[in-house]
Amino acid sequence: MFHPIFSHLRHAWAYLLVWLAIAGVHGFVLIRFYGLDFPTAVVDSAVSNGLFGGLGLSLWYVVRFVNVEKEGLFSILLTHLATATVVLLLWISLAKTLVTLFLNSATYPSFAEASLPGRFLVGLAFYLVIILLYYLVTYYVNFQEKTRQEASLNTLVRDAELATLRSQINPHFIFNSLNSISSLTMTFPEKAQEMTIKLSDFLRYSLAQDGKQLTSLAEEMHNVGLYMDIEKTRFGNRLRFEPQVEGNCLTGLLPNLILQPLFENAIKHGVYESLDQVTIRFRCSMERNFLKISVWNNFDPDAAARKGEGIGLRNIQDRLLLLYNRPDLLIIHRTEDTYEVNLLIPQFI
Repeated sequence: MFHPIFSHLRHAWAYLLVWLAIAGVHGFVLIRFYGLDFPTAVVDSAVSNGLFGGLGLSLWYVVRFVNVEKEGLFSILLTHLATATVVLLLWISLAKTLVTLFLNSATYPSFAEASLPGRFLVGLAFYLVIILLYYLVTYYVNFQEKTRQEASLNTLVRDAELATLRSQINPHFIFNSLNSISSLTMTFPEKAQEMTIKLSDFLRYSLAQDGKQLTSLAEEMHNVGLYMDIEKTRFGNRLRFEPQVEGNCLTGLLPNLILQPLFENAIKHGVYESLDQVTIRFRCSMERNFLKISVWNNFDPDAAARKGEGIGLRNIQDRLLLLYNRPDLLIIHRTEDTYEVNLLIPQFI
């Protein structure tokens, strides 16, 4: 850590001005209350305060040497008691010697002797104030550094968690897609080939998005379109997709690949379990700096509930919490035969 007085030019100027002000007050007191003549008061004040100002600069290294976090209170007090004694004796003796040399006055030595108790108390006050200020500076700098380190660590942890969550998406989807392709190879080989091509296009898009934290809704809708094409290849007329997106939403930003699990969930719990046509509706609007997204689907209430690990929605909830630090951005509405997931994506983080 650099010396706080020398770290910035303005700090050095401030330190100098403070000591000039103290010297001015000191000189006034010597003239007004002790009856010293102007030259004597000026020399005494300039030498005394100039010396302590110089000694005060060196006290920074004492503060740096004494680690208040590692050393005991007794050790700290003992160190400062010894340092203060040396500094005050050096200051008083040097000031008296230099002023006597400059003035060549027969009466000044007696005044200097008589004023020793007062000088000692003033010097002790100077020492305590300077030491306290240095400790405050040290605490402030250490606090800022710790805050920066914690912020950096939190960023690293958050990025690692987000990377882990993103890494769960593609394997989860690929697993489902390969199951679909496997089923089609036995019944509709030509559709299996078409689905394989679309899957490769989807994965190519996903690789292009790798490393991006946020993406536009337009890009995300392209990804959704690829996914829905893949599923339509398998389910045909059993799957109906109705997107409705307001124009001002397309440039809105949202977490990369966050919509896909919503559609996976709708297909898994809607289309898989129904022999009739299932509709998936996608709606998006911009409301008060929030991208409001809705994915709605109907399902067969008489069908047995399909069990799963719940990776998709839990993944979305965790990612939104990590990115926006809000737990209320995913809302689920369920009725007897419909299921709707709403997302609120802040447009100003």
